[in-house]
Amino acid sequence: MRTNSLKRKLAEGKRVCGALVEFNCPELIEILGHLGYDFVFLDGQHCGLNPESARSLIRAADGTGMTSIVRVPRNDPATILEYLDAGAGGIIVPNIVSRAETEAMVAAMKYPPVGIRGGFGRSRASNYGITQTQVEYFTKMNDEVLAIPLVEDAAALPNLDAICSTPGVDIVVTGPGDMALSMGIPGGWKDPRVQAGVAQVLAAATAAGKPAMIVALDPADGRALYAQGFRALIVSACATFTASARDFLQQIGRQ
Repeated sequence: MRTNSLKRKLAEGKRVCGALVEFNCPELIEILGHLGYDFVFLDGQHCGLNPESARSLIRAADGTGMTSIVRVPRNDPATILEYLDAGAGGIIVPNIVSRAETEAMVAAMKYPPVGIRGGFGRSRASNYGITQTQVEYFTKMNDEVLAIPLVEDAAALPNLDAICSTPGVDIVVTGPGDMALSMGIPGGWKDPRVQAGVAQVLAAATAAGKPAMIVALDPADGRALYAQGFRALIVSACATFTASARDFLQQIGRQ
């Protein structure tokens, strides 16, 4: 059975940083793990990931001791189950706007009697049933899997306290880009109205004793976000590679 290293670090009060990997590339995930990233964010909503292709990426993360978190396309128990059985250490469910949706998300990730997750004691996540009994596995996994609602719609703002205080929620992540779209401000990531919504999410998560997670646009932004109180940052692997590759070309003075 896997112990969730990200959950342990957060419980110890540590700041963490993970990489959103937009490519189906296990080697890139291994590199990030060896570099010391705490987790990898695998995207089943926007980046073409499916439960089958996720297996090799999750396996690469496991090999370096890095926690894998999957954003599923929807708040659907069957979809969530497939990624959990593949070995994901946490699930991000997009566009959560209410307490009821949060409770449904948590229930899909927990085995009975806590939730409704279907039992399968020979999944990849359970080490194929070789290293422990089914009872041991079901009990431990209810404590290990990270349940992470994604608050990215202005409609969720009046319900933040109820969302963040839902039993079983481990981390609360906010998405300024989609929040800006929901406010009718395309591309308005740094618009004061969007940032006010982001601050509300941070305050509600903190009040509920939950770490807050957000994307950092660059190192300076990451330092500022840590200073604001965010304890978990996400950086885009594509953006990081692009910035570094562009900078290299500029610095060598290629004509």
